Amino acid sequence: MNTEKMESRLEVYENRSELFQGDKVSIYREGPQNKDAQDRYEKINVALENGFLRDMMKSIVGTDFTDLSTENKKLIQNLVKGITSQVGRALVGVAFLQMTIKAICPEQSIRLHKGGARSGAFSWEDGISMRTIDSSYITPFLREYNLLNVNKYGVFMTRSLAENYPYSKLYKAEMRGPFDEWIEIVDALEYGSMPPELGLRYLAIQMKNRHDNFLKLADETVAKAKSYPNPTLPRVKSVLTYFFNNTDYRARAFEVVIHGLMQAMQECGLLDGRKVVPLSQMRSANKKHGNIGDVELVENRLVVESWDAKYGKPYLRDELEELRDKIPDDSSVEVAGFIVNSEVDKRSDVITRAEEIQQETGVEICLLSFDEWLERQTSMLNMEKRNCVAQKWLIAVVESFALKRPDLAPIDEPCDEWLKDLQDAMLKS
Repeated sequence: MNTEKMESRLEVYENRSELFQGDKVSIYREGPQNKDAQDRYEKINVALENGFLRDMMKSIVGTDFTDLSTENKKLIQNLVKGITSQVGRALVGVAFLQMTIKAICPEQSIRLHKGGARSGAFSWEDGISMRTIDSSYITPFLREYNLLNVNKYGVFMTRSLAENYPYSKLYKAEMRGPFDEWIEIVDALEYGSMPPELGLRYLAIQMKNRHDNFLKLADETVAKAKSYPNPTLPRVKSVLTYFFNNTDYRARAFEVVIHGLMQAMQECGLLDGRKVVPLSQMRSANKKHGNIGDVELVENRLVVESWDAKYGKPYLRDELEELRDKIPDDSSVEVAGFIVNSEVDKRSDVITRAEEIQQETGVEICLLSFDEWLERQTSMLNMEKRNCVAQKWLIAVVESFALKRPDLAPIDEPCDEWLKDLQDAMLKS
């Protein structure tokens, strides 16, 4: 059902919302979850606990999709194609959740993503807590079966999905990614023009194929990295510099490149017993997660060296204040610094503040360009060790984006475009 062609409006009252789409009117009342919604919520949770999704995956091969229309297939295909390195995962994840709910309990509205009995919290009488279902069942399943590279805390970490309005094409929160396809799928499920379990199976297959294609790309890119000719430090630096300057979401790429060098130095036994802290997730605030910087080294479980990657941010005055807040008075940190992809803006206020923080904390504060940082890390190495680091650096970066280093580089973003850009960089550098 194409709701784009229907006259639509949403009327919001003190205790309810009324959605008008063509000749259809739906009334959604606010208030504590009613008994029917509680029963439906229990039914959904029990089915998921008993392995509904795993059973589906076991029988997914050979599914007959005759009753899934061409229009619905295209909607699902385009939804999955809408995933990029920066957008789309949350909408695909919530669509998977909504199809699952409808497949288990067709009478449950998938427009109402909040429901509960807790006083003071927003709820729809007929709503259910989609966030809880997602974090308890859907996201763990998607991650376990490698269907979607999503944050382990769930798709509802995307706050725009949590507005107190029913999901419809009139949902006004800022949504990035394939919103039109997602909301058409919601309408199709609500109005009965998409069979929910068939839609769910088709979506799972599209997501799996996308992952199978990714695995092929990942293996191919790793093989190219391992066979890269004459991987000297200057050549590898050239490859990786070209990569992070010409890819999407360059700040994240820059961060992984820096982390990759420390992985390589650890593998070559050049960190004097110190260990590299695993890479943080893209949307994890350092301070919230107890990190001082993006790339850290620990000794006896204490952070002794910390670096923050700052792509496109040569002026570091505000960053210095944030760093000062993160360094405790009894800090074990010996070195803390910033790495900029260009030259550092060394205005007097920046230099003065860096010196003040160094005096206050006893921590060496470094403001370095990428070239300066690389020289600092490798200047004392002989040619044999530099070549060891160079080769392992390229492989570490590629394997990180190929999701082959989950312990050191647990990246929760789609990486296919980054891998394609790494191949391009190896070809051109």
